[in-house]
Amino acid sequence: MLWRLRFYWVVGACGGVLMALEILSSRILAPYFGNSVYVWGSIISVFLGALSLGYLWGGRLADRHPSLAALARLLALASACQEALLLAGSRSAAALAGWTGASPAGTLLAAAALFGPASVLLATVSPYAVRLAARDLGRLGDTAGRLYALSTLGSLGGTLVATFLLIPFFELRHVLALLTAATAATALAAAVGGDAGARPPEPSGSPGSPGPVPVAVRAKALAPALLALLVLAAALAAFRPDAGLGAELLYQRTTPYQTLVVKERAGVRYLESDRVQQAAVQLADGEPAMRYPRFAAASLLLNPRPRRLLALGMGGGSVGSYLQRRLPELGVDYVDIDPAVPEIAQRFLLLRTGPSTTITVADGRRFLAGAGGRAWDVVYCDTYIGRSVPFHLTTIEFLDEVKRHLAAGGSFGLNLAAGLADPFSKAMYRTVVERFNTVYLFKVGGASNVLVLASDAPGLPRPQLLARARELDRVLPGFDPSFTSMARSRMVVGLEAVDVPLLRDDFAPVDRLIHLGAAARGDG
Repeated sequence: MLWRLRFYWVVGACGGVLMALEILSSRILAPYFGNSVYVWGSIISVFLGALSLGYLWGGRLADRHPSLAALARLLALASACQEALLLAGSRSAAALAGWTGASPAGTLLAAAALFGPASVLLATVSPYAVRLAARDLGRLGDTAGRLYALSTLGSLGGTLVATFLLIPFFELRHVLALLTAATAATALAAAVGGDAGARPPEPSGSPGSPGPVPVAVRAKALAPALLALLVLAAALAAFRPDAGLGAELLYQRTTPYQTLVVKERAGVRYLESDRVQQAAVQLADGEPAMRYPRFAAASLLLNPRPRRLLALGMGGGSVGSYLQRRLPELGVDYVDIDPAVPEIAQRFLLLRTGPSTTITVADGRRFLAGAGGRAWDVVYCDTYIGRSVPFHLTTIEFLDEVKRHLAAGGSFGLNLAAGLADPFSKAMYRTVVERFNTVYLFKVGGASNVLVLASDAPGLPRPQLLARARELDRVLPGFDPSFTSMARSRMVVGLEAVDVPLLRDDFAPVDRLIHLGAAARGDG
């Protein structure tokens, strides 16, 4: 009975670790390669290839050395590969991203180099299990079916546990340490029975009894056990407090959507999403340290007295807090899909909420679809996760949903982080022009950002826009930059110069466009 439990544990646990590692791999790659379809396509391809190679190799080895002890050696090596990933995975991903320019081909290479070896070794378990459990050729199909079902159930469990329990609540290194420890413990479980095969040992002296296990055989089983013990100890050591994170780092958290980091230097606190700066706040006064959130005030040029602002994509809450300090009557509704973002904004970035502020954790488009007849004077969209933007928040259909929830005279604001020379930004601009009667572009001074403001109200000629800006500077002092300065930063770009696709739900190549822009800029 004890033997069967050990055997079934090896089969189920390895399936669980393999799938949990696949889910976790996206979080390891995302800070350096983004969270695009290229990343997931590379991950899935590498793991499918590893399964194929592992099945083939494991089947051949199982015929030559059909024992749990032989399998233990493979699993001990798998745990060692995972330990290497634990110790140097992030640094290796960063180096590979720099070397390959984080290109799609580089993403595939990184996924293969980082996760391929451990995955191939873990995949050898299934053919080994069938070979070891096979006793009656007449029931071989039933035996194989039961073992593959057990392995698949383990994979299902690993997927669910990693997705819903480990990644949302534990640090990345701790999750990887748990998986490494689980693989090492499984190698130990396979090695503890010496070189006996899959069948339970027969009583000593009975016909067919293998007799005492030779010393050389015991030594072969001891080696993987010792390696597994070393890896297990090293993995558990990852749970000690890390004193080497750097003086600037205040907080780090891996969520189902991104890796969030809070840093502080020279009186400014920063929020990074997958290594891309998303927000910054001056600790002395709580004001945004980045320029582009302040430009959201340009929406007052179209509607000087907004009553309600909807911010899709929260970041540090800089847009809403900046406006509310100067317009106390303004109500702000924040929506962000990642529950960690509002928590971090309030804990670290000085965001203060009150009766006129709401925070909703939801997908922005689904929030709008369920908003009924609610309308906002300004809908401001800044939904970057690292360098990526969810494609369904870029399309014509999304803009149609936004328009249904704009009050009369309302405006739609959009932050284009890479500027209008970027292919993705051009596609967004073209898509906005397709759906709104009037579109303004404002260049954010001292940054690459461009603010898009769109409305169905008649457009304002430049002299009228400047006159309104001067009047707002008179009645609403305290905005930096001033309204006049923002009005003068208006850009005029002809649509004929925008040779990029119109973004639709059925064709929105956002990942490709963002990659093209990053490659042109030389971003790593």
